Amino acid sequence: MKVERMRELDGKLISHLFQAAGVAFIAANGTFFQDEDNILLVAREGGQAAGFLYAYVLEAPHDLRPKMFLYSIDVFPEFQRRGVGTALIEELKRLASDRNCSEIFVLTNASNPAANRLYQKTGGIRENPDDVMYVYPL
Repeated sequence: MKVERMRELDGKLISHLFQAAGVAFIAANGTFFQDEDNILLVAREGGQAAGFLYAYVLEAPHDLRPKMFLYSIDVFPEFQRRGVGTALIEELKRLASDRNCSEIFVLTNASNPAANRLYQKTGGIRENPDDVMYVYPL
């Protein structure tokens, strides 16, 4: 399996990735992942896309080091439970370390056991059992 960072996006590939994950991709964002702080990793097995993740480097005025926000990870059904998610997260950890990030963080739900297993397996630590997220629709 090969994991690579994608910067110059093949429109067909990005559409395939996001469509397979059930997420709409806005064509106007074709240059989004060219930004050094916006990361898209793609895992391939036998030349076929097996999964992907995207993440962002977040700076804050009160921290000397940035944090990495793992926004989404998707492993396609035919490749699940074969180490694809682990390989993607391990590569993200390497990139975050290279960027001198203080941590990687990700949000999920207790009702998503597969995600919780993956994050625990790859060294993630659940900080608070009572975290709550609010959204302000605009």
